[in-house]
Formats: sequence, structure tokens, C-alpha cells
Amino acid sequence: MSARVMIIDGDRATRALLRDRLQTAGVEVVAEANDCDEAQLLIEGAQPEIALLDVAGIRENAAEVARGLREQSAFTMAIIAMAPENSADRVAELVAAGAVGYVVKEDERQMLAAVEAVHKSEGFLSPEVARPVLDEVARLYEREKIRNDELEELVRQLQSLSVTDWLTGLKNHGYYFDRLADELDRSLRHRRPMSVVIGDIDDFKQINDTRGHAAGDRVLQEVSAAMADAIRSADIVCRIGGEEFGFLLPETDSAGSVLVAERVREAVADLNITGVGSVTVSLGVASVPEHAVDRDELMENADRALYLAKREGKNRVRVAGQAVALGASKSQKSNGRMQIVDLLVRVLRLRDPRLAEASTRTAEVAIAIGAQANLSTARLEHLRVAALLQEVGKIGVPDSVLYKRGPLTDDEWTQIREHPKKGFELVGGLIHPEAGEAVLANHERWDGAGYPRGLKGEEIPLLARVLLVADAYVAMTMDRPFQTAMTPQVALEELRKNAGTQFDPAIVDLMGDLAAAMQLAEQQEAEVIDFPEQAAG
Repeated sequence: MSARVMIIDGDRATRALLRDRLQTAGVEVVAEANDCDEAQLLIEGAQPEIALLDVAGIRENAAEVARGLREQSAFTMAIIAMAPENSADRVAELVAAGAVGYVVKEDERQMLAAVEAVHKSEGFLSPEVARPVLDEVARLYEREKIRNDELEELVRQLQSLSVTDWLTGLKNHGYYFDRLADELDRSLRHRRPMSVVIGDIDDFKQINDTRGHAAGDRVLQEVSAAMADAIRSADIVCRIGGEEFGFLLPETDSAGSVLVAERVREAVADLNITGVGSVTVSLGVASVPEHAVDRDELMENADRALYLAKREGKNRVRVAGQAVALGASKSQKSNGRMQIVDLLVRVLRLRDPRLAEASTRTAEVAIAIGAQANLSTARLEHLRVAALLQEVGKIGVPDSVLYKRGPLTDDEWTQIREHPKKGFELVGGLIHPEAGEAVLANHERWDGAGYPRGLKGEEIPLLARVLLVADAYVAMTMDRPFQTAMTPQVALEELRKNAGTQFDPAIVDLMGDLAAAMQLAEQQEAEVIDFPEQAAG
């Protein structure tokens, strides 16, 4: 990349960090400015092609600075608006000033992607700031009634960018579900078939862990291109999660969808990716009206089929109907199943309110960890359900055992160790198989010393590994009848001590990142609350 870039940021250390990142990636940093005045002095001699402007990092009005610099460069210099994550919405201030890129500056990969895109005379819109930027465009239209050619082009470009995944160039999660709603409505109204396919790159985490994120990005880009080339012109493929892809196949029944999915699978398997080699993908198919007639059940059935493909060895295509043995059902039965799940949660709450409260808190923490791990929306929902039901097997454990204060006998320990199996037997056929597996494995240990199956390391399902950490953290930070709650810092230290024996070290690290973010948020909230009192004094 040979882009000539000027950095405008009021913090010297931040400028140095950005300069190092850009230069390492082959970007030529031709100037650095602390403020508008310094930038104006440097711009003529440096002749930058792009200005990276930190909206929150300069004293002046950022929009006025951007307008002035563009005028000074005779409108040949492009502006990329950046801001730190805690004030990311402020990038929208540069919409009216004609910025063509909008990013959160802590995200190095997006920053480099933005520079590369703008260098190619394209725009860039980070998903994290899409909403405030588009809201600002709408505000300009409504309040100012601006209709000039430049703004019209900006609106068109930003609308396109807001539904495009910046890494792969495919359409994104939001676009996929908007189109799914339209296609499903058309299918039902005209009584025509349609299908969805969910694809997931096999062992992608291992690629990232062993080859690095640059290799992982390369895999995502090449797999995306192969998928797009393999489908028909009427079909749509979108990146809907980290390594997860969604396909919409109008006018296609399950038999036709299998043919398309197999073509996609073969195209991916034929790749030879530099630094990685071959990769594979598993795919799940569900069709309207054969497998579902509403969006949620359609996606759930496709997800079940994908899970079946993974369980059977990966690199294969499975159809929703083949997943019946794992609990798939028609949409009319879905509400009944979830009512039974809700009933079980209520029974657990009546049996032991503290246990039910802990499960609810565990669900919140687990979902936050899962989000840190970039789990898809569907898998986060499976995680939530598993967290709420993880202790449901204790309904069958006698009170005399469950609440015994003294040491347990061997027989009593057997009853305790059997409760994950009991829970799985109660809910395994009612919930998604991945959620059921998490319920069954929620007392395993990373070192293999857990129960009921003695699974070890990555043999333990990922959702169960997340639950184990979340559950332990919640248990340690909740008051109990015979134990005072630990502070979050002490609980986190305890998790770290047991990483590699009881817990997955990678999940403990994510919990550490989450705890740090929670602590920072609490500190910021406390500062806001305390400020009026300090001012009054």
C-alpha cells in the first residue's frame, strides 16, 4: 500500500502508535499534526493523499478543520474520521464535511482497511459507527433539506457501506436478515419454495490460534470469494458472523439447495490458501415450506443441520430433516417446547431461588464472554438457554443431599455427579443440540478430572467451557449462606490460578478482558455520579 497519510491527533503518544502501525503495513506517513494550525502549515509541503483526523483528539471543531483542510488541498485530500471507542459516535460530526471513511481508532485492522479502501477511491464505514453516521445523514436531509450532488453520492456510498462486510466484501448480517424477511414473505405469499443455508468454516479458531489473525483474514477473504463464485446469480451469500455465512436461495427447494451447498463445499475444499493450505466448510440446509414457515424456525432448523454436519465429521452438507433425531421439529411445536423450558426454569426457581438467580446471572456473564469470543447471535442464544437450564437436573436430587451441610457419602456424591445427565435427559430433546451438550458438560474440567464423561481440553464443547468460567465467577461473587462474596478482582485471580486445570485458559483471558471493561464502566459511572458533589464543594 503506497498511500500518503497525514495524522491529525492532539495526543503525541497516540500519533506515534498510529504512525508505527501504518508504517509497518507499508503506508507512508508524510506528516503528523497536533491541531488545525499545524496541519495547515504542513499540508502544502507534505501533499498528503489522506488525512486521518481524530474527531475527539483535537481542540478545534473537527468539522470546520476537515472543511478547511479539504479546501486548502483543492479537495484532492480525502478525510477519514476516527475516534476512540468510548466516543465513537463523534465520527458522525464529519459527515457534512465530506469524510469518506469512518472508523474506531483502536481497531488496527479496520484502520488499515479504511486507508486501503480510501486509497482506492472507495469509502469505508466501520460497523461500530454505521448507525450514528447514517443517522447524521438522515438529520441533514430532514433539517437542512440538502440535496446537492456531493451529499447524494455520499448517501449512496454510505448506505452501500453500511450493509457491506469490510473484510470480505460480502453483504453483512443486517442485510441478510432484511432480505430473508423479504424473500420469506414473497415465498409464503406466492406459495413458492425458498431455502436458507448456513455455512461455517471448520476449525477456524485453530487457524487463528496457530497461524495468526492475518492468515485467518486471508482464509475469510478467499473462502468468501469462492462461495460467491459458486452460487447462482439469483442467490445471495452474506457473512453473518465471525466464520459463519448465510445463503438465501429463492425459488429453490431442499433438493436444489443441497446441490448448491455441495457446489459451495467443493469450491472451498479446492482452495489452496497461502500460509494455510486447504480448508473445509460445513453447511446446513432448511427450506420453506418443507421445514418451517417462519424466520426463527427456518434459521433454527438450518442451524441444527449445520450442527449435525459438524458432529458427523465436518466438510459435509446436511438438511434439516436429517436432524430430527437431534430434536428438530416443525414450527408449530417450537412454542410448546419453549413453554416446557420456561416451566422447568420456574420449577427450578421454586425449588431453589438462589440457584435460579445464579443461573440468570451466569447467563448474562456467559453471553458477555461469548460476545467477546465473536460467537454468532444464534450461538449466544444457545448459550443463554444452556445457562438457564444447566442446573435443571438438580430438580431430581433429594433436598437431604442437595442441602447437606456435612460430608457427602459415596452414594450421595453419585447422585450429585449424575445431575448433568438428568438435566440433559430432561431438556436434551427440547433445545438446540449444542445447548443440550453444554448442559451435559457443565461440570467437566479442562484437565479431564470433571464429570460426567471426563472430557478433557477442547473435547469439552465450547459453550460448556464458557459456562464453566461464567458459573464459577458468578458463584464466587455472590453472597451465600456460609460464604461472603469475593470481590471481582479476587474471583478473577482465582479463575487465573485454575486456568489450565479446571478452566480453558483462553476463556479465562476473555473473562479478564470482560472484568476489566466492567470495572472501567463502573469507574466512569461513579465519576459521573460524583461530579455534581465535587462541583458543589
